[in-house]
Amino acid sequence: MGISRTTVIDNLKKYHEIGTVKNRPGQGRKRKLSDLDEKKIVKKARKGKDATEIAREHAAETGMRVHETTIQRVIKKHKLQYLVREGVEELSEMNKGKRLAYARAMKEHNWKKVLFSDEKTFPLGAEKTHAWQEPGKRRRHPVKRHPPKLHVWGAAGAYLKSKLYFFRQTMDSPLYQKIIKSRLQEHHLTVAPDCPTRLPDRYEFLQDNDPKHKAKRTMKLLEELVDERIIEHPAQSPDLNIMEDIWSHLDRKVKAAKVKTIPGLKRRLTQEWESMPWSLIRRSVASMPTRLAECEELQGGRTQY
Repeated sequence: MGISRTTVIDNLKKYHEIGTVKNRPGQGRKRKLSDLDEKKIVKKARKGKDATEIAREHAAETGMRVHETTIQRVIKKHKLQYLVREGVEELSEMNKGKRLAYARAMKEHNWKKVLFSDEKTFPLGAEKTHAWQEPGKRRRHPVKRHPPKLHVWGAAGAYLKSKLYFFRQTMDSPLYQKIIKSRLQEHHLTVAPDCPTRLPDRYEFLQDNDPKHKAKRTMKLLEELVDERIIEHPAQSPDLNIMEDIWSHLDRKVKAAKVKTIPGLKRRLTQEWESMPWSLIRRSVASMPTRLAECEELQGGRTQY
């Protein structure tokens, strides 16, 4: 085998001592990065710095050069992925103030009584936007300029859930009134097995501040349906509405199913919505105090949710 007698003796000795021919603990190639170094690297990554920036800063701080691929490996080991940053609407100072006031006023609220509502648009044929690729050999896939879309309205809470309402036209006040009239009545709601007895006719309703939602006729209809149990939700605050979590869950399911038709999209969304476990919804509901605390800490700023 072309191996010296000394190497064979050393390997046999090592095998009889520790049961393997691999290097003993403490032997072999020394780590370039300590646990403290890795912790600092991950902290910088969470703040938005890329591997090249972090490698440059590490060299300046320690005098030790570390390749950016090593930095990337450390970051990935801590379950972070390099993804496209999502754009969010910038908050106005006035709305920051309203969000701060809301966070302070509602931090002790019982969110288990609330039915959260929202609309979402699902484009047909939506696919994953990211994949591991070689530089210069980017993967391509055909994209329709204006793919067919399906708009969906839904409402969910810790113990109650509406049926989904699908529509293709642009939302206006009359359509929104038609939706809530057909979906918010007690006998149209799905009730969890452990739902408190009085909650189906005493729930509180949360909607965003879209002008269509705040129209006089809409508010009058809501008063008929839920009395005065309407939560005044601040503008520019999707992060304070758990429906964003629910839509993300459905979006992942639909993309994985690779639905090709609008009827198929309706069926899949209905199936996933109806089979969605109550525990998933309740985890989001339970996060409301944390969301509000973070909003207050940020003086009304956008939270991580």
